[in-house]
Amino acid sequence: MIRAIIFDFDGTLTELTLNFLDMKAQVFDIARKYAKEEVIAEVEALYVLETVYELEKHIGDNKEIFVEEALEKVKVLELEASEGKGVFPYTRALLRDVRDKGIKIGVITRSCTDVLKSVFPDIENYVDGIVTREHTRQVKPDPEQVKIILRRLNVPAHEALFVGDHPTDVIAGKAAGTYTAGVLSGRTTKDAFEKVSPDYIFNDIRNVRELR
Repeated sequence: MIRAIIFDFDGTLTELTLNFLDMKAQVFDIARKYAKEEVIAEVEALYVLETVYELEKHIGDNKEIFVEEALEKVKVLELEASEGKGVFPYTRALLRDVRDKGIKIGVITRSCTDVLKSVFPDIENYVDGIVTREHTRQVKPDPEQVKIILRRLNVPAHEALFVGDHPTDVIAGKAAGTYTAGVLSGRTTKDAFEKVSPDYIFNDIRNVRELR
């Protein structure tokens, strides 16, 4: 029995508009003020936030300045990408329907709270808990964000479903012990989801209505 549904944000409840390649390039531009090129090359394959935290280990006395500057740049780019954007037209109705069935709703995101409030200003009227990168450095695909939201919802992992538009969502949910669903409303293909074996693959979040 599903007692809680946890949703990713960008690409799941709202359109994905972030340019991650540009974001990483701008973080690297900042890093070049503090780290050697060979150090930067070693973290090139990591996601943006993991890049920042890994570079922090190699920067020395300026590490706090670098992290603050890099995360501020990430936040600025996130807010720029969210300008004029709202949630999908069906998001509010779906969340309301789910809650009306007595199912708790959580949202977790690698983004920051200001972005959520910019895109979905009334989000707290529709969800029971939110976890962003401000709550932990261990963001998905690490399972820590999922574990935090489960504690806030007071629901065990085996009674929760994590829904997201990226394989990292599936990986995080599986590691935390939840059921998982990949949605095709972001940039991930069905084939890419099948490689990480979610319990469900949906066109978008409206398909959760089919669950029993």
